[in-house]
Amino acid sequence: MLTIKVFLDTNVLIDVLSAAKRPATEYSSRIFQGIRNYKLEGVMTVQSIVDATYVFRRDPGTQSLFRDKIFQIRNYVNVEPLNDFDLQDALLSGEPDFEDALQVYHAYHARCDYFITSDRELSNRPPFSGMQFCTPGDFVRKIQEMALEERTNGTLTPERTRED
Repeated sequence: MLTIKVFLDTNVLIDVLSAAKRPATEYSSRIFQGIRNYKLEGVMTVQSIVDATYVFRRDPGTQSLFRDKIFQIRNYVNVEPLNDFDLQDALLSGEPDFEDALQVYHAYHARCDYFITSDRELSNRPPFSGMQFCTPGDFVRKIQEMALEERTNGTLTPERTRED
């Protein structure tokens, strides 16, 4: 069985760390649960943690809780640094949102099957070298459909095959 590798954009991390319920919180939490249960392989960048820290910086009371949650997440999500390849491709891409381009190219270089984001502009992008873009809700629905197919066919496969 091939593991589905998902890239988690910063807003998906913020969904699960936020005390306030956000529109995609339930779906993002289900995705993290799938990663924690070894049904999915999760990837995010250190930059996402830095950006999420910036969002939560206003409330000093949440800082220790934030750090505890990040320590827990690191146990089951691959937290990776951005690298020179990501930077070079993002610079050459001409994408108007440079931060998004860095994340997209990191997901591409990490060979992710899905790029999960609550950013509507990003989630509506066409596939990029086989990597699908979708919202947390759309991804959870796709996984449910694949699980139904798995019960029928006996296999769970992403929409593309990675060369390993």
